This record gives sequence, structure tokens and C-alpha cells, in this order.
Amino acid sequence: MDIQVEGSNNRVAGRDYYENQIKPCPRCEVRVIDREKSICNQCTKEERDEKARGQMTLFGLGVLFIFGWLHGWRSERGLAPGIEGLAETLALSVGIAIAALSVIWFLLPLVVEIGAAYFESRRNRYRE
Repeated sequence: MDIQVEGSNNRVAGRDYYENQIKPCPRCEVRVIDREKSICNQCTKEERDEKARGQMTLFGLGVLFIFGWLHGWRSERGLAPGIEGLAETLALSVGIAIAALSVIWFLLPLVVEIGAAYFESRRNRYRE
């Protein structure tokens, strides 16, 4: 190998390297991602799973709370304390929890929007 120190036909170090188009994931620092992404696909999936797990935990706690309240209400009135009564109470508590979540997720944004429009119209009326 004949290296010429004067620089004729030698490679320059700056041309030997390409700019690295990947970077480590800032969350897990295990996987690499493109420069355009903020976190890797696995971390995105883990965040989505954690959010779903939290929502299911909230739903389960709501069902248990409603179940306890309904069971106490049925016991005070002397209604079917057997396994059939427990099954009916559980089914009813799941139904009430689903209805409550649907009201919260679908109707609450509508109520907030209507309220914001109402207060905006009142504020505009007093400006005039």
C-alpha cells in the first residue's frame, strides 16, 4: 500500500463518513429511530397500553363501586341474595358504568361546547 503524504489521490476524512440519520430513542435508549420521530414504535405501543390499562382500571373500579352500592341497596330491601341476585347486580352495575362512560365521553364535550358558546355570547353582548 502506497500512501502519498502530499495529498494526491488520498481520501479526506470528511468524505469517509455519512451523516447519521438515526438517533437513539430518548425514552428507552435501546432502539434507534429516524430523526423525524420522537420515540420508537415499541415505546409508542407501551404508552398506548399504559393508557388503556389505566382506563380499564378506572372502569373496573367504577363497576366495583356501583356493584357495592347496588348490592347494599338490594340487601336493604330484602331482594334475591343468592347467586342470581349477585349476577343481576353485576350485570346492572356493568350497564350503569358503560352508560356513565358514554355520557362522559360523548355528552360532556357537547355540554362544554354549548357552555362556551353561551358565555362567549354573553361576553359579546356586554361589550356592545
